[in-house]
Amino acid sequence: MTNELVSDLRLFLAHSLELEQESAERLREFADTMRHHQQRALAELFDELATYSDLHAREVAAICEGHSLPRLKPWEFTWPDEEPPETGAYARLRYEMGPETALRLMIEQESAAADFYGAVAAQSVDPEIVKYAAEFAAEEREHASLLQARLAVLLQEGSAAPAPAPDIDPPHQPD
Repeated sequence: MTNELVSDLRLFLAHSLELEQESAERLREFADTMRHHQQRALAELFDELATYSDLHAREVAAICEGHSLPRLKPWEFTWPDEEPPETGAYARLRYEMGPETALRLMIEQESAAADFYGAVAAQSVDPEIVKYAAEFAAEEREHASLLQARLAVLLQEGSAAPAPAPDIDPPHQPD
């Protein structure tokens, strides 16, 4: 995490907006993949989660009003990993995944976003950045908790899908 990210409100807001918009976009891509592979229930779950990301993106966009945000190129963002924390990596998406695996993946992503915002809040001395980052971290933790509760119900009901049969024609994914 750079000094600029924790000290420049406009840069922090630009990152926050990108994080939420990218999350919604990726979730929709995941939903489309699941629809393509006849996983309708998972497609609906990813679509639902994308809707929540859209709502959060709109909240962040409202905060951004009145601020002239920098126009960053994709490689100019400073993320803890290669992609925004709340964005699921394509390599983790498997068309044969079940609801339990999908929920666990979403919990990890929400937790990663909470950790990102929490780290910004902890490192910043700018009171506005600390306020927004702490708010966003709490929202992401709440999202993770809601998904954990959903997973607990799924496991308690025993409706977690059994492990899929081995894929006899796996996609080629070079290392």
